Amino acid sequence: MQRSDIPSLLISLGISGLLLWGLVYFVSTWWGRFPKVVSLLIFILLAVMVIGYPIYALARWSDRYLARLRAAREQGPEHREPD
Repeated sequence: MQRSDIPSLLISLGISGLLLWGLVYFVSTWWGRFPKVVSLLIFILLAVMVIGYPIYALARWSDRYLARLRAAREQGPEHREPD
């Protein structure tokens, strides 16, 4: 990690902390006020987002990685990335 990465890391941690605080506040304050059906729909939506986003991000990363490998193979053996 480089020194220029530290402000970005701190900002990311701050944003993550605020989002976590907001989620805890939402559940502790508003969750009981919703009807059961609305709570169930919100729970399903949150579960799909929490489970689905990392899978989607991993798929995007693998597509970019495979595209780099294909480009390196087309350029020749002197431009290949180490495995």
